[in-house]
This record gives sequence, C-alpha cells and structure tokens, in this order.
Amino acid sequence: MLTVLVYFVNHSSAIDHLGGSERSLLKLIDDWIAAEPTLEPYFITRAPAGLLVEELRARSWAYSLVPYSGWAVPPHEADCESVAYRASKDYLAVKTIRRLMESRRPDLVVTNTLVAPWGAFVAQSLGIPHAWIVREFGDLDHGLRFVSGREQTLTDIGRLSELVVVNSHAVKKHLQPFVDAKKLVVVYPTVDSAQVQVQAAEPLAARAFPERDAGLKITVVGRLAPSKGQWRVVEALGELHRRGFAASVCLVGASMEPDHPRKLRSRSHQLGVADYLSIVGEQSNPWPFCAAADVCVTPSTQEAFGRTTLEYLWLGKPVIATNSGGSAELVKDTHNGFLFDADAPGQLADRLQRYIEAPDLLRLHALAARQHAESLASPEWSNLAAIERLSAVASAVPRSSGDVADEWFAKVGYRPGRSRLGVIVRYRYRRLVTRTRNFLTDPVGSVRRKLRRAEHPGG
Repeated sequence: MLTVLVYFVNHSSAIDHLGGSERSLLKLIDDWIAAEPTLEPYFITRAPAGLLVEELRARSWAYSLVPYSGWAVPPHEADCESVAYRASKDYLAVKTIRRLMESRRPDLVVTNTLVAPWGAFVAQSLGIPHAWIVREFGDLDHGLRFVSGREQTLTDIGRLSELVVVNSHAVKKHLQPFVDAKKLVVVYPTVDSAQVQVQAAEPLAARAFPERDAGLKITVVGRLAPSKGQWRVVEALGELHRRGFAASVCLVGASMEPDHPRKLRSRSHQLGVADYLSIVGEQSNPWPFCAAADVCVTPSTQEAFGRTTLEYLWLGKPVIATNSGGSAELVKDTHNGFLFDADAPGQLADRLQRYIEAPDLLRLHALAARQHAESLASPEWSNLAAIERLSAVASAVPRSSGDVADEWFAKVGYRPGRSRLGVIVRYRYRRLVTRTRNFLTDPVGSVRRKLRRAEHPGG
C-alpha cells in the first residue's frame, strides 16, 4: 500500500507546557494512523525543542525544527521595525520549509495554528493540497495583532486552504465572513477519557485544599495569566467568604508571567482568603486536583474551545464558565453547570453560592456533565469526521501553484533580497532604546520581564 505523507506545521514547541492544541493534534494523528495505517506524519515545528518533540520521539515520528514566529504578534512587537525583523527571519523559514517539501513532496500539508502561515505559503507555491486547523481566535483570546490586518489574514486562511477545520461553532462563526462555508468543518477535539479517568485516580502531588473548613472545593486548570481569568475566581472566593460561605480554590498551571502568582496571592491576602487558595504550579498530571474538587471553573475572558472544560466534564465535574466563545457550547447553563458574564465577576460568586446552598443540584449537574461529554463525542463532531475530510483533500488533484510569500512579505515591509543587516540593526537599536527607557522608568518590572523572556526563549 502507498504511504500517505502529511506534513504538519505547528507553531508551538511547547517549551514548558504541552497545551491543548498540541495534545489535540497528537490525538488526531493517533486516531488517523489507527484508521489508516498508511499515514506517515512529518512535523515541522518551531525551534527550540520542547515537550512536543518528546512526544514525537516517543511515537518515532520524524520532525524538523525551524526557527520562526508568525503573522500575528503581541502588541508590543507590532511596530514597523519589529515586524520587519520578524519577517526577515520568517522569510528564511519559508525557504527552509520549501527545501524540506521539495526534498520529499507530501500529499498534504496541515497547518495547526492560526498564527503561522508559512507551511500554507509553501504548499501554495508548490501546488500541494493544504488544510488549516484553527483552534484559536488570535486577537480575542490571546490579544495578538495581525500584521497584515485581521480581515486580510482571515481571508488568506480560506484562500490558501482546501479545508479549514475549526474546534467550535464559535470559531466557525468567527471565520464565516472570510472563508467559504463549504470549506469549514467543526470537529471537537477528542479526549482520551479512559486515560483521564486513570490519571485522576492517582494520588495528589501537592495539597489541593485545606484539611479543615475547605467548604466548596473549586479547581481551575490552565496557565496562569490575566486573560485566563484566575483573578475572577480569587475575587469570587473573597466574595463568598464575605457572604459567610465556606469555599476554597486550587489553581493548577504554569505562570505565563513571573509575578502573576504573587499578584493572585497578594489579592487573596487583601480579601482575607489566603488560607483558602492553593497555587500548585505546573503539574504533569493535573487530574487528581480536579477529582478532588466539587466543581471546576473555566474563567477565561475568551476560549475558542476549552479542552480542559471538556476534560472536566469527562470527570463528571459540573463546570462554571464564561458565556463567550466555545465554553457556551460545552456548558449548558443550569444543566451541567452555569455560565457567567466575564465582565461581571460577581455572577461567578452567585453561581458558586447556588451549589453551596443546593448540594442536590451539584450532584445533578455532576451526572449531567459526563453525559454531555459523551454526546460531544458523537461521530458528527469527532476526529473521524476530520480524518475523512483530510484524507479526501490529500487524495485530491494537485491544485495550481502560485507564490504568495514574496507578495505578503513585501506588504508588511520586508522585501526579499534586501539586506537583513539593516533590518537587524534598526530592530536592535529600537529594542535597546525601549528597554533602557523601561528600565529607568520601572527597574523592577524590567527585571521581571527579562526573567520571563529567559523562561520562554522562543517567544
């Protein structure tokens, strides 16, 4: 039987945390190989090597590490000099990826990120079928800015793809004004529920809740950051205690900002609930902390899907989540949990109070949680649906080629053939001026930002 060679282009190397995007992609490929053993995956992933590479090695999947960034950047990197500097590096990455695909031409290229289009650019230039997996909003959830504009970027996603797989109806709605509806398909990430159950039964690696007077036990899993909303849970914890209701919170996850855990603890002291807040950091197995809870919370400002929310449901835990993005598809208000307005943190305290006052409601929602998770695993939304569509694209007649890379790089201020030295000098000079000014203005904050960059060298 002929091998089906598929290149997967991934943005995150998962330096310190294997995120939902990477875990969902690995599960998709595992399922694809189980259904079609002729599949041969090859990864092009961002350098340096991280936890994703460990997973690839464990599966004996080939990969190449390529240094690149993307066409969506943090606001502080959206100035002309920074964009041109990143573009100069990304143009070299496009050349590297092209050499890889020319040396062994794939049947299909799959881009597993909204923010890095380089695999799509090369596939277009070589006439190779391309599919895009979009698992985030980019701007709404991560606060990124699209360097060629939001409308143009989302339009290009559809233009450069035969298929666009999204992980929620919320993301589909987000893309519909820019992408042909026939190309869009919703596939919910598949969770290995059996594995989650086994891992949840393991002993706790740290204390999750107070031994006495813990009250309602609340767990939140996710990287600690303002956009992830753990601060909303701390505020709700303080409000519950102010109202005279006992509750405690366990936060599980690495910090995206060095001082964010300190800020959360400081606020808990101000609210008088420091003894009821546990921050246990990154855990290789977070599920015992969920198993120990009465309820789990997804307090993010905006989630494209919310893989951990689905995992909570598989563990039979009621979930309280913000009423935006994909969370509203996973949590059915008053059925398997509650929804609340992200701009009204007091509502979270209200929802938690209802569980304290009505333990029977808590148990009823717990039963409904797993039932809803099972309904989301139906074939219509499963990996099998994605595999069927992806296989069809891989076997399609090669499309006409067209080089869009040079055009795009020129639009954002980098012209191929132009000396990189001038771009680098201008960028380094601006960075030096900015960092010097920031240090003089806020030396402590500058040191903290330096530590954060050291913790995330690929950022």
